[in-house]
Amino acid sequence: MSPLFFLVVLAYATLYAFAFTIPSFSSFSYISRYLSFNPTQLQQKPLQLETLTAWLEREENVALDKLLANIGPRGRNGRDAAPGSIIASPSREHPNYFYQWVRDAAITISTLVNLYTEDPFSNLSYGLSEILDQYASLQYKLQHTENPSGNFDNLEGLGEPKFEADGSPFISSWGRPQRDGPALRAIALMSYLRAYNASHPLLWTSDAAESWFSPLYKAELPANSIIKADLEYVSHFWNQTGFDLWEEVEGLHFFTAMVQYRALREGADLALAFGDAGAADWYKQQAGSLAGFIRRFWDQEKGHLVETLESDRSGLDCGLLLGSIHGFPSPELNHEPLYPPFSDEILVSLLAFILDQRNRFPINAAPPGTTEIPSPLSGTGLGRYPEDDYDGYGITPAGGNPWFLCTSSAAEIFYRTVSHLLASKTLTVTTLSLPFYSALLSSTSFVPQADKIYNSSDALFYEVIEQLKTTGDSFIEVMKNHADTDGALSEQFDRVTGFERGARDLTWSYGAFLQAVWARRDVV
Repeated sequence: MSPLFFLVVLAYATLYAFAFTIPSFSSFSYISRYLSFNPTQLQQKPLQLETLTAWLEREENVALDKLLANIGPRGRNGRDAAPGSIIASPSREHPNYFYQWVRDAAITISTLVNLYTEDPFSNLSYGLSEILDQYASLQYKLQHTENPSGNFDNLEGLGEPKFEADGSPFISSWGRPQRDGPALRAIALMSYLRAYNASHPLLWTSDAAESWFSPLYKAELPANSIIKADLEYVSHFWNQTGFDLWEEVEGLHFFTAMVQYRALREGADLALAFGDAGAADWYKQQAGSLAGFIRRFWDQEKGHLVETLESDRSGLDCGLLLGSIHGFPSPELNHEPLYPPFSDEILVSLLAFILDQRNRFPINAAPPGTTEIPSPLSGTGLGRYPEDDYDGYGITPAGGNPWFLCTSSAAEIFYRTVSHLLASKTLTVTTLSLPFYSALLSSTSFVPQADKIYNSSDALFYEVIEQLKTTGDSFIEVMKNHADTDGALSEQFDRVTGFERGARDLTWSYGAFLQAVWARRDVV
């Protein structure tokens, strides 16, 4: 066996070896605030006077505290949920989000893995290890739970989008299957494996190895380990239709394809490390086919990516941003990214999306008395997609609202683009990306030129860096202005009043905010 095999196995050997008591993560008191739009009261929410720096320092702690509160059974909102269950929101009615979505839970776990990686031996990470271990254990049970999408024997049950908080199947009508969950779950657990392996390289023992790594990955067919089963599902079902991440449209979707592509590429590396050469070749082959397929989401006529192929919608969608973010390969693997956050295609799609959303929601209008014309890319509350008609409680002709997780995802795109430019020390403005950089620099005296490379000795290069950071901050400012006074983030904020609405304390809202803040920390 190769040395790489033993290093990888080490992660599994120790993955479940320690059970820690989760410490008290926060001194913040829990206040449930649930505000919705009252049509007889049209005043807008007042802007928060706290500086962005001060708010970010406070809100980061609040967001982590409220995210952890939604994890069973120790979280204060998840005490009657199964161990390792991550509920989407503590809201149980109007709307009822007290479920564990496979997609949302996996994205949340990836956020916690990132936090764990920063300092694996901190008191916080001890608690996170228990959460991550319980999550993995629960996922094995969920995979083997028969549900309306199917069962484990044919793997079709892995496409089930959500379960009850106690781990039992959700049997009511729903948009199923959803094929992004298995890919995201595999990504999250593979990330934890690598992080744990890096922090515990000497704990592996051959006598214990088999019992520890087998639940997560074992080179056998039919698959009966968590990651292996998910990778088999992705590799055999990626070219079949399913419902999108918003659970509304059946088809083939950019977000789903992007996370599937990442899962297969990282899964091929893992399979090879475990001596599963046949599986590694198969995953690589399917990833190659998937890469060609993903390029079909670029619509030359529209000039931007589309979220769903052959759809009546415009194609502009927050899912494009999320697909780029969550489909971005783990940096330590050195994989060439496909449509990364800093790619021309994502940036021009983001520009088109921002321009649409700015004019769609009254709350995005400049305050009364403002004479300065905002930059085309300045902070804007972003919703899911232009045609959205879900208002947080039901369908309304007035349309949807901005979402916190979409607004913070735009900020993350800007920050990640800064990181890329600083690392590469060059900026290539192409004919495709020229509209984005022209909009970015519209409030300055700099005029970018197409088909030109700018490097670190050019003033325009540094101006782009500064404008990207400032623009990212302007989207965080939007979140600051519409967050509740105690820092709570719901699902949405009202298109007219700016007050929060929809599911309260949405777990994904907190996770997306934390990811954006951490991306900001790398460049500010």
